[in-house]
Amino acid sequence: MNTNTLINEQTTHAQHQNGAALQGRGQRHPAKNPQNYRAPVDVYEAKDRFIVLADMPGTTSDDIEIVIDANMLEITGKVSDRYTTLGRAIHQEYGIGDYHRHFRIGSGIDADEITATYRDGILHVNLPKQLAVQTRTVHVEDRS
Repeated sequence: MNTNTLINEQTTHAQHQNGAALQGRGQRHPAKNPQNYRAPVDVYEAKDRFIVLADMPGTTSDDIEIVIDANMLEITGKVSDRYTTLGRAIHQEYGIGDYHRHFRIGSGIDADEITATYRDGILHVNLPKQLAVQTRTVHVEDRS
């Protein structure tokens, strides 16, 4: 990965672990406090773009927000409790919570052309490279 184009991921995971990210939020589920999850991601580099695939099951495209601010790409996904109408939970292993990730992006990304799609629980974000940083081959002419 070209570190000048898409730099390292930034996260508030430690804040989420100690509960700081939950301050001021109402309890959405009667059995447990809401969680904040780091959506697992895979990042691929193609010739003309980076591709970020984020596993975000339980959310919808309407509940996903992608914000580009300066050199930060922030992805959040809200997850609603789908089981409130079933009654009181006796035993739960499925956590309810939102997704949050953010990445620092370099100046080689064309931020105006970033696109995203969501299907089957997977967010697909295309981060096109600016033309100046794309790899290209230069033809050498024979002048003899």
